[in-house]
Amino acid sequence: MAEGEIGNAVCIPRISTARSAPKGLKKMWSPGSLDGVHAVAESIAAKGYNNLYRASCYFADPARYRSFCALYAVMRVVDDRIDELVVRRHLTEAERRRETEVLEGWRCAVKDCLREREPRLIDVTRTEHPDATPMLDTFAAAVRTFPTPAHLWDRFFAAMRRDLEQRRFATYGEFVDYAGGAAVSPATIYLYLIAAERDDGSGAYRSPPDFGLIRCGRELGLFAYLGHILRDLADDLGAGEQGLLYLALDDMAAHGVAEEGLRADLAAQKAGPRLRALTRDLSDRARVLVRRGRSRLRALENRLSVDRAFILELIIRTYEAVLHKIAQHSFDTMSARHRLTEREKQAIVKSVARESRQDCYLTAEAGPYGRLWVHSLGGRRAIYPVYDPRMRSGLTPDEKLHG
Repeated sequence: MAEGEIGNAVCIPRISTARSAPKGLKKMWSPGSLDGVHAVAESIAAKGYNNLYRASCYFADPARYRSFCALYAVMRVVDDRIDELVVRRHLTEAERRRETEVLEGWRCAVKDCLREREPRLIDVTRTEHPDATPMLDTFAAAVRTFPTPAHLWDRFFAAMRRDLEQRRFATYGEFVDYAGGAAVSPATIYLYLIAAERDDGSGAYRSPPDFGLIRCGRELGLFAYLGHILRDLADDLGAGEQGLLYLALDDMAAHGVAEEGLRADLAAQKAGPRLRALTRDLSDRARVLVRRGRSRLRALENRLSVDRAFILELIIRTYEAVLHKIAQHSFDTMSARHRLTEREKQAIVKSVARESRQDCYLTAEAGPYGRLWVHSLGGRRAIYPVYDPRMRSGLTPDEKLHG
């Protein structure tokens, strides 16, 4: 029997809080909340009022919010610069060398901060960013407070280097390796911000030793990234002169999908049956990953403050909803119908907020027509259907998960 399974039911633990919840969760922060050098990082982290920033506005601890802004700002600046350049046109060899130099400047400066050294002026200059100095000042303070593992940053920069060299993946294993830096590292760093507790001796925040941070971050990070690339498939494919494509060539070949066919589907604003089958397959893998990740989160039960439990559940629930809506629209990711609306996002926030104020849990059980979420609260049970491909195909948790 696979981990987390009990008979025909799969336990999906909700993140419990360590203390009684207040009457209402409060959004503590918004763009412009910080001043001084922290304001620079905050403005970058809040760019586009993205989902991760929105969730982070509920951090009650100022140190967590400031550190999130500082760490995320560096990743955002590096990733956005590379994406904008590569999408816009084919890079010349001279441009590629220049961008490699910029990336190396950031990597060396970050490495010095992680070692509690002052970044070298030559590296700060190589970043070519006008706000590199205040950004690195706040970054250095953040990693002193939240000493995230250095290898996560190494993998992030390795993935960014790959973006400059190659934007296609021959195999799903190659994609997973790339995602380990591009998505899993940021997700694990964020999970560290949520899970870590303050060490009264040093003042630093450290992840609980009995919590499998790295494995949990890998599973939840890859789950969210699969949801992200499926949701944004059409937008990425149509970006710039050549577009972005994160689907692995072996997966495409297995489903009879060619890049020319993808572009035809994009022009028609409707996914063909082969692309839908591939999207279904990748959704299956994502669902296996989130189930594993949620199982590992049991180590944090009754430990997290209300705000952190809420933020973590909100992020996971949002990406679960992304996959659910894609399935609702027959796995057609070439039209805008599969995207969550603002109203749907707000409904998720309200739902998770209500649950965070009550002792409740979720289980997934087999029903006569598919899998059902069973929401138990105070002895009452509310049952509603949620698509789960394992009920259709009989997949085991290890099937369809490569790499």
